[in-house]
Amino acid sequence: MRRLTGLEHLDHEFATTWPTYDLDTKTRALLGYAKKLTEAPATIEDSDFDLLREAGWDERGIYQATSLISFFNFSGRMEAASGLPMDGQQLGDQLVRML
Repeated sequence: MRRLTGLEHLDHEFATTWPTYDLDTKTRALLGYAKKLTEAPATIEDSDFDLLREAGWDERGIYQATSLISFFNFSGRMEAASGLPMDGQQLGDQLVRML
C-alpha cells in the first residue's frame, strides 16, 4: 500500500483506517473485497466480483488478489493459533527456536 498511495508512513493501522484515505476506485474496491473476504468469507457473492470488475479488475487480478488475501488470512490464523507474535524480531527468534 505504501507504493500505491505514495505514503511511506503507513503502518498496520492502515488496515482499519483505509476508508478515510483518498484512494482510487480500483484500490478502494480491492480493499473492500479484502475486508469482506477476511471478516465474513461465507458472505462473498457473485456481486462482489462484479464490483471488482466494474472497478477495473480482470479475472486474473481477482484470482491473484483472492489468493494473496487468503494466504495472509491463513498465515495470520496459524500465527495466532500457534501463539506466535504477529510480526517483529520476536517472531524470527521464536521460529528459529522451534526449528
